[in-house]
Amino acid sequence: MKYIFIVNPTSGKGKSLRFVPVIENYFKNSDKEYEIIYTEYPKHATEIAKRYTAEDNVMLYAVGGDGTTKEILDGLDLSVRLGIIPAGTGNDFLKSIYTDKKTDEEIVKASIEGEDMDLDFGLFNGRSRFINISSFGLDAHINVYANNVAKKKKTIVPDELIYFYCIFKVGLKPERYHFKMTVDGQYFEDDTVLVAISNGKFYGGMFNAFPDADLTDGIFDICYFRPVNLVRLISLIMKYAKGTYQNEKECTVLKGKEIHIEFDRELWVQIDGENKPVKEATIEMNKGKLKFRAPKFD
Repeated sequence: MKYIFIVNPTSGKGKSLRFVPVIENYFKNSDKEYEIIYTEYPKHATEIAKRYTAEDNVMLYAVGGDGTTKEILDGLDLSVRLGIIPAGTGNDFLKSIYTDKKTDEEIVKASIEGEDMDLDFGLFNGRSRFINISSFGLDAHINVYANNVAKKKKTIVPDELIYFYCIFKVGLKPERYHFKMTVDGQYFEDDTVLVAISNGKFYGGMFNAFPDADLTDGIFDICYFRPVNLVRLISLIMKYAKGTYQNEKECTVLKGKEIHIEFDRELWVQIDGENKPVKEATIEMNKGKLKFRAPKFD
């Protein structure tokens, strides 16, 4: 077995580079083979992942944030196992597996010597894979701002609060959309400011929006928010951050395996942090098809 570490040097404002000497030190007195490969441009991680198949007997590691993991997943041969060294801003996906603070050395060791699991992932419009969440509307707009503005300039806001900061910069006048949606054949039509379809529990750096989500149950956790006034919206966002919004009258909570959704006009969607404009989407569950090396701590 050879361990391949795909390092995004820009993740977490360079946090990923901090793990390189830790990885090298782990293998220093080992006869295990390893290689560190640095990404050089957007989607490079996808290209690197495509090089490997089951015959190569490798394990790939994303050393970066959720965006780096998504890039690798998009190019991954599903016969190859994937691990994650969390070195991004939010590292939201892994919070569905563990939330305790760990040292860099503990993380590297636990990630290499972890336990194998078969996890679910989503497929967006038949092409784009995601392991954590796909969401439309308000929080996608916020994510566009966070990625394109807030992370590229100096700010006193801690990384883990960037998303929350951006809510109050761009989220106070959310656009409303009309949508038609089927979830496993059940029809819904409504106005909304936000639709989220999640595999994991956390996103946005601090939002535990889907506390009951299960990475192995083969089912998406889904919610949408109807338009409300600003005061009520702030209240709902606070509940959404804590995962306590499910019984609010302005929210609809669903579960399903296949979703088709069409909006009255184009809007932003974020797919594990990747932003793109869409008007229509089909999202499908792939149960247990991701071979994953989950960290296991002593």
